[in-house]
Amino acid sequence: MYGRRRPVWVIPVVIGVLILVIIIVDRNIGPTLSEIARTKAQLMGVECINKAVNERVVRDIEYRDLVLVRTDDRGRVVLIQPNTIKISQLMAKSSLEIAEALDQLSETSLGIPLGQMFGSTFLAGYGPKVRVKVIPAGTVNVDIISKFQSAGINQSRHLIYLKVSSKLKVVVPFSSDEVKVATTIPVAETIIVGDVPGMYVSLEKPNAITRSAVQSLSP
Repeated sequence: MYGRRRPVWVIPVVIGVLILVIIIVDRNIGPTLSEIARTKAQLMGVECINKAVNERVVRDIEYRDLVLVRTDDRGRVVLIQPNTIKISQLMAKSSLEIAEALDQLSETSLGIPLGQMFGSTFLAGYGPKVRVKVIPAGTVNVDIISKFQSAGINQSRHLIYLKVSSKLKVVVPFSSDEVKVATTIPVAETIIVGDVPGMYVSLEKPNAITRSAVQSLSP
């Protein structure tokens, strides 16, 4: 004896409901999920870059490795000149270490609770987690920044930074997006007692001799 057959309209109705649910999720939850994923990916990328540079590159770097300070017969600093070989090695090693660290991100995934997508503080930590993949999507760009900052009466601080930028691809259900990751990492610094040297060879453009001036760093 055979059981009762389901009405022929059941399957089309179920398919229609599933399509409707997908459309609602795509239009209402999709953009929120994408924005949350982008923000988390940026934070993860910056943390990954900072950790790679601080732990694998700059911990053994000192100011005198990167810069040659020339003084006159009275001991006054008259010229700051970059060690272009060391700086090039620093930038190259940083690029390689950062690229390797970012590649490892693709082996993990972000978990975003479903409740967080509804904008509710109460539900933010609840619900099944939506898995989000983060994949490197561009080359790693590393630039050197050199700045002077006033450090008190008759003193100046010379700071050297690495400016790093790259891109990550964020893959979420129904879509994917690219996000730019950028950070500035301090590498070395020193205190110059006396007047700021009248001239220094720019670290950004090693062949350019530039009139120096004390500059305030952006907060």
